[in-house]
This record gives sequence, structure tokens and C-alpha cells, in this order.
Amino acid sequence: MISSGRPVGGTEGRREQPRPPLSSSLRGKGWLFTALLAVYFIIVSAVIAYERETMLESVTLLQSINAREESLVGLNYAVSRAVISVNENYFAPDVDASGKMLALEVEALLPGLTRLQTVYPELGDSRQALERTVLELVTDPSRATIADLRASMHRLVLDLDRVTSDVVAQKAKFAEQYHNAFQRLTYEWLAFIALALVLVALVFKVFFRGLSVDIDRVRRHASRVLRGESSPKLIHNRRDELGLLMDAVNRMQDELARRDINIELSRQQSFHKEKMAAVGSLAAAVAHEINNPLSAIVGVAQAIDQECQSSACAAYEKQCYPKMILEQATRVMSITRQISEFSVPQSQEPELTDLNSLLRSTANFVKFDRRFRLIDLSLHLDGNLPAVVLVTDHMVQVAMNLLINAADALGQLEGRSPAIRVTSSVDNDYVKVTIVDNGTGIPEEILPRVFEERFTTKGAGRGSGLGLSVCRSLVEKAGGKISISSEFGVGTEVTVLFPVPILGADCR
Repeated sequence: MISSGRPVGGTEGRREQPRPPLSSSLRGKGWLFTALLAVYFIIVSAVIAYERETMLESVTLLQSINAREESLVGLNYAVSRAVISVNENYFAPDVDASGKMLALEVEALLPGLTRLQTVYPELGDSRQALERTVLELVTDPSRATIADLRASMHRLVLDLDRVTSDVVAQKAKFAEQYHNAFQRLTYEWLAFIALALVLVALVFKVFFRGLSVDIDRVRRHASRVLRGESSPKLIHNRRDELGLLMDAVNRMQDELARRDINIELSRQQSFHKEKMAAVGSLAAAVAHEINNPLSAIVGVAQAIDQECQSSACAAYEKQCYPKMILEQATRVMSITRQISEFSVPQSQEPELTDLNSLLRSTANFVKFDRRFRLIDLSLHLDGNLPAVVLVTDHMVQVAMNLLINAADALGQLEGRSPAIRVTSSVDNDYVKVTIVDNGTGIPEEILPRVFEERFTTKGAGRGSGLGLSVCRSLVEKAGGKISISSEFGVGTEVTVLFPVPILGADCR
């Protein structure tokens, strides 16, 4: 089983995050929305202005047609009177008087025809015919001339009918054009209002609703962080001020997590030192109490051994075993001395350390743990290993954690004898320490997570998930590296590398 955690480094330098570009900031989006709104109103104004010009043009044309229609009505009325007069005077006995009177009436029609001719050039022939007839009536009136006038008036009436029909058609056309423009303007105005409402609704739904939702996410996430609850980081793709706020909350969460881990690591280290001090104090007291009777036992055993050898005792090493008593008493004294020496408070400053000696004493100490009773713990240490610069107490804690983790992995091993192999060697510019066990191993899917904080495969109450976190933190503080490789069902290998110090360099 593996107790692990993520390495905890120092507090990162605080740098103010750069402001988002104007195009992606809330202010930039506000300006963009204002610009789009202005463009929208410019388009609306342009369309309305175009339709207004169309309507004004239609009204102007209608006014012109109305004026033309009024002139045409007057001209038709005058032509009608002239036609009646021609018919009445056609059979008059006084041709000269009738011709002069008809000439006057026809001359009254010519100004109106001249004005209409500018618009309807086809009236030119009728006007010229009337002018010739008027001239003949003035200079040489005759009944034939009156007959010609009668025919010219008939053609004029036909031409005026055609002109009247055209005026009526143009009037209807321009009136319809005005009506269509008015309808288009009404529909366009309603469409622009509806489009504006839809656009505003979309802006509120997409922008303001999204903004409100994200602000509420930040509020709820910050509340969970302040309560100390475990919560995943805020995921977003915003590049505005709210995105910067989310990043700041995520950094705050990371900073709080780092501080919590640092506090826990400090507590673990403090607990380790207090535990070792308590063990040392107890070991010293026990050693003092045990060594006195052991010294007496050793002295008596030596005296018996000498007496038996000098007197050639027949029971020597048959029923009498003074050497065995001496060996076992000496062993007990050695054990108490090892515990006392191992538990002596170590320096908390980096110094040149004999790594082999430290590994050997740590292994001898942990062997007293009941978890190591059935484990074959072997040491293969390079006798030419150079000293390394580290805090001795930190390395003791690392070695103990790694050995205990290996022992836990061997707790339920079946089918082979449990074994732990500790080796030391030189690997280029590093001193390498490996701790290999033939335990259950680590599944491949969780191997990348072994250095995550609070992650443990041990049961409830058996691990805090900070074992490897402490190891990695302490190893990296010494400038070293730690890595784990494992094959599920085969075993696990932990490798620790410490740099070989450069001669003459400051150990601190």
C-alpha cells in the first residue's frame, strides 16, 4: 500500500496578471455593443431616409400630375366650348363674323396646348393645325376653313382624351407608389423594432445571463474554498475581467492548499522530531536501568566462563553456558545503545552526511517494528559512497517513510517470501539510493497519482496521504530527486538521487 502526496514548494512570486485586451474585456464588449447599436441605428436611419425620399418623390409627382390634371380639365372645358361654338357657327350666314369669333376662341386654346406640348409632344401637330386654321379664319374666312377647324378640333379632342387617360394612369401609378412606400416603411419600422427587441433579448440572455451565472459560480466556489471544502478549480474560457477574477480565485485556492500542506508537513516533521526525542528519552532511561543489571550479568558470566575454563569443568558448554549468557547480554546492551544513538536529536542544518551509516542505522531501528518480523530486509551499500549534503533528520524521516511504505505493501503478500532490498551507489554526479520491495505493486492507472496530496491507497485511519509528499518535499529541499516505478503484482522500486557536492562549495 502506498501513502503519497504532491510535493509542496515555496510560495510563488505574486505578479499582477496583465489586463485583458480591450476587445475581450467587459469594457471593450460594452463599447462593441454600443458601436453595433450605433451601426444598427445608422442602417435604420438610412432605410427610413430612403423610404422617406421615395414618398416625397411620389408626393411631388402627384402634385405635378394634379396641376397638370387641373390644366387639362380647364383645357378640355375650353375645347368643349370651342367645339360647340364651331358647330353652331358652321351654318351661320355671316361667315366673316363667325370666322373672327371662332379665331378668338381657338386662340384662347393655344397657350394651354403650348404648356401641355412640353410634356406631350404629340399635341404639336394639333396645335400647328389650329394655328394655321386661325390664320386662315382671320385672313380669308370661309365655310371650308370652318370645316377644317371642325376636323382639327375633333383630332384635338381625341388627343386630349389620350392625354387625359395617361394623366389618370400616372396619377394612379404615383399614388400606388406612395402607398407601397408607406406600407414598406410601416413594415420596415415594425421589423426594425422587433429585430431590436430580439437583439436586446439575445444580448441579455447570452451576455448578461452568462455573466450572472459565472459570477454566481465564483461566489459559490469562493464560499466553498473559504469553508475549506475540497472543490475542483473553476474552468472557464473567458478573457475578460471576470476571467481574471476566476484565475485569481483559482490561485487563491492553490495558495491556500499549499499553505495547508505546508502546515501539515511542518506538523509531520515536528511530530517526527518529538517522536524520536520521546523514543530517545525512553531509550536512554531504559538503557540506564537495563545496563546496570546487564553489567552485573556480564561480569558474572565472564567470571563463570573463566572459572569453568581454568578448572576444566565437565559441565562446561554441556549444562553450563556462560558464553551464551555473555553473548545475549552483550546483544541486549548493543540494542539499547543503537536505539539511544539513533534517537539522539540530529542537526536541523544541512551538513555532510554519511548516507550509508544513516541507512544502516535506520534499517536497524525499523527492524524492531512488528511489520518487519517476517521481512527479509537486506542492505547492499557501496563502500566508496561519497558524503552528501543534507539535513540528517530529514533523511532519517525519508528513509523511515519509504521502508514503512514498503513493509505495508508486503503485509498481505502471498506465494513468495517478503523482501526489501536497500542499495546505494554512485550514478554520474548523483548518489543513488533505491528501495525495492517484491510486494503487491501499484496499479498502472494510479501510479501517476502517487505524488498527489491526500491521495492514499491505505484503508481509513491507516494513512494520511502525506507520506510521499513529505519525502519528496524533503528530498527536493536537499536538491535531490525522487521517483517511483512499479509493476502491479511484482513490486515497487523507489529511487532517490542526491547531488554529489562540489569540493570547496558552501554546504549551506
